[in-house]
Amino acid sequence: MNDAILTPAPPSAAIAPRHAILHRPFRAYEWIARRELLACAVLLFLTLGIRAALLPWFPPPLPSVHDEFSYLLGADTFASGRVANPPHPMWRHFETFNELMQPTYGSIFPPLQSLVLAFGQKVFGKPWVGVYLSAGLMCAAVGWMLQGWLPPNLAFLGGLLFVLRVGIFSYWMNSYWGGAVAAIGGSLVLGALPRIWRRAEPQHWIAFACGLAILMNSRPWEGVVLAAAALGVLAWAGRRPAPLGSVVPAVAILLVSLGAVAYLDYRVTGNPLLLPHALSDRQYMRASNFAFLPLREPLFAGHFIPDFYTGEQGAFTGVWRDMRRDPLDAILAKGALIYSFFFGFWPLLIPPLFWPYRLKTLEERAAVFLLLVFLCVATLPLTWLMMHYVAPIAGLFYVRFLQTLWRLHGWRPAGKPLGTAMAVFFVTLFCCQFGSNLSLAIHGGMNAEPFPVARNMIVQELARKPGRQLVLVRYRPDHDQLQEWVWNRADIDGSQTVWARAMDAENDRELIRYFCDRQPDRQVWMLDADQTPPRLAVYPGEMKP
Repeated sequence: MNDAILTPAPPSAAIAPRHAILHRPFRAYEWIARRELLACAVLLFLTLGIRAALLPWFPPPLPSVHDEFSYLLGADTFASGRVANPPHPMWRHFETFNELMQPTYGSIFPPLQSLVLAFGQKVFGKPWVGVYLSAGLMCAAVGWMLQGWLPPNLAFLGGLLFVLRVGIFSYWMNSYWGGAVAAIGGSLVLGALPRIWRRAEPQHWIAFACGLAILMNSRPWEGVVLAAAALGVLAWAGRRPAPLGSVVPAVAILLVSLGAVAYLDYRVTGNPLLLPHALSDRQYMRASNFAFLPLREPLFAGHFIPDFYTGEQGAFTGVWRDMRRDPLDAILAKGALIYSFFFGFWPLLIPPLFWPYRLKTLEERAAVFLLLVFLCVATLPLTWLMMHYVAPIAGLFYVRFLQTLWRLHGWRPAGKPLGTAMAVFFVTLFCCQFGSNLSLAIHGGMNAEPFPVARNMIVQELARKPGRQLVLVRYRPDHDQLQEWVWNRADIDGSQTVWARAMDAENDRELIRYFCDRQPDRQVWMLDADQTPPRLAVYPGEMKP
């Protein structure tokens, strides 16, 4: 039984129906909510069970976004027993987004999401199984985190709402992009925090350190900000320092994690203090991840993606300029994006999120402090924002929502339980959204977009052909660079199908000679990516060596 500060009668007791037919389900709800591990297990299996039941209508996702393919490359690298791959001698043909080609070949992203995918690939033969399991664990971790901040009934309600809104239908479950792993790490940090300032038991420091280790290997920048804010809350709470024996295991976990990060960086970039993402930014990015930093000249300017990354009018440079030209508009857009992802039903859920209730408890003050610090320091200075960037505080949004919902629940103008009715209405909105998403999934409204479907059809067609394949991809000048075809496995030369970027005739002949001299069974193809549908044809014979 946790000892969170919001001590009045739990909401389910206050709004439980008097009818006997509904009284028993509410009693069962309360019985589960009071048992922390059981409540977390229910959230875990509810998430996994509903998503598994939807597979006939809503199958595992097809990768389509640049980041997804990069994470899958990392997964294939780890599944092959390596942390980095040697650079390919023909690497200019294989340059693509969010992957290093020099000094090694591999993903630019922190390793933990790729390790999750590698687990699914190695154990189940499907990388998405790793995503599926991590999303279930995320919902359980968020439930455990909420139990540290709220009374049991309110915490279990928050966990169920998180499952309905985020756990099953968000891209954290239905892509290879990540989000769930960082949310698990953040939930361990934030769930340990109130338990530490109340009880300071050794296992809570260990949970705190494990959460930071996960963030160190999934969202390092956000992890640093969250760690600093959490330690600030502990200092603010005014509790006595923890005994040395409590923090020694936590420090050991963090040191091991730092050593693992340094080792991986050294193997990938050659420098234990240089992250792969930072090296990739130096090579290709004109605009920094932080809007307050100036534009720079990338090392590989003029390579395969000059317009998208390095060009003056590239997409990322354009976002950087917009952020500096109108920062208020950019901040409001980020806030709207975060709100829509975690809550939706604009603007009906605004009142319980922003109603100016007095912050009466330490939990309420700490939640607001942590949200403000994280959002202002970790996200607002960023040039662009995706929702997995804020995954470390995913559960904290629901802490604050439920804290204000509880205050609203106690509002009784003229003695009427208007606040209770409004609280029930806001909770019902989550159920309505879930029902809408469920209907959309069953009727095929959440299936893949045309590009990943078209690419997968070509992939399957090539896989059915005898021997091995080499595909040179040709783009028009106005090609949509979000629809990228050139993605390869960790062992390029050993792959059944190799995807390469068509260049000029001389370079293409050199590439074909490289493969066909070593692998005579490799058939050469030309893919015109901008035909509708994309056209795959045997490479022109007169251009072969």
